[in-house]
Amino acid sequence: MFRPNPQSESAPIQLVPSRPATPGQGLPIAPFLIGTAVGGIVGAVAGTLLSNATRRFLIWLIHLAGRNLSDEERDRLRFDLLLQ
Repeated sequence: MFRPNPQSESAPIQLVPSRPATPGQGLPIAPFLIGTAVGGIVGAVAGTLLSNATRRFLIWLIHLAGRNLSDEERDRLRFDLLLQ
């Protein structure tokens, strides 16, 4: 059975920074800017490559949602729903 150490409960918790801040040391902005630039370029290239396929897919979805079912398709759909 685990029993906590009574001495550790009464000891105050001290927060110590892992490394002291030195004057003149700013925020690491260079890695952020490099990551932002690379992400922007890769995103633009991927968007350009996928735009044609995405456009075709969206047109197909709009056509599919907007079309009217024929009587045969409607009967088939009803029959499939009855089977469930």
